[in-house]
Amino acid sequence: MNKWLKGWTIFIFSIGGIAILLIFGTVLLIFNFRASLIPDEKEEAKVLSQAEQYLQEKYPTMEYEISGVEYDTESQHDKFDYAAVILNTKTQYTFMVYENRHTNQMEDDLAFQELSTFIEQVKPKVYSYITETFGEPQGMAFTPSIDPPSSLTIKLNNKKEEVNEEMFESFIDYLQHELIVEHAHVTIMYENEHWDKEF
Repeated sequence: MNKWLKGWTIFIFSIGGIAILLIFGTVLLIFNFRASLIPDEKEEAKVLSQAEQYLQEKYPTMEYEISGVEYDTESQHDKFDYAAVILNTKTQYTFMVYENRHTNQMEDDLAFQELSTFIEQVKPKVYSYITETFGEPQGMAFTPSIDPPSSLTIKLNNKKEEVNEEMFESFIDYLQHELIVEHAHVTIMYENEHWDKEF
C-alpha cells in the first residue's frame, strides 16, 4: 500500500511538473511573439536617418516627405525588416528606402513602383493587341520585375497553322516601339508550341 501511494505521488508530481513547464513555455512564447510585433524604436530612428541621407545623395532635387516606417512583422520582404516610407510630393509616388540585409547597402524600390504603375497602364493595350492579332487569349500575365526583366506570359487559343513568326516579331516591335516597354521576357504558348524572346 505504501509503495502504491509513493508511486502515485511520483506520477502526480511528474504530471504537475510537465504541466507547469508547458504553461511556462507557452507564456514565454506568447510574450516573445508579442515582442516581435512591436517595432524597435532605435531601428526605426536608424532607418529614418539613413533614408534622409540616402535621399539627399541619390535624389538631391526630389521634393519628398517621409511618411513613416514599415516594420516587416510577417517576413514578407526578403530584403529588409525596416524601411522608410517616402512620398514624392511632386509625382505622388510612394516608395520605400531601406538597408538591404544581403548587401548592407541602402537602396529603394522607386524604379519598381514606377515600373508596376507603367505595366498596369499598358496591360489593356497589350490585351487589345493580342485579341485583335491572335484572337481572344486563354490568359495573360504581365509581372513587373527589375532584375530579371519583367515577364509577359500569354496563352493563346490558336492552332499552330494560324500563327507565324512575323506575327510574333510584329508584337515585339509593338511592345518596344509603340508602348515603349524597355525590357521584358515575352513567352507565348499555344497548341503545345512555345515561343519566347527577351529584349
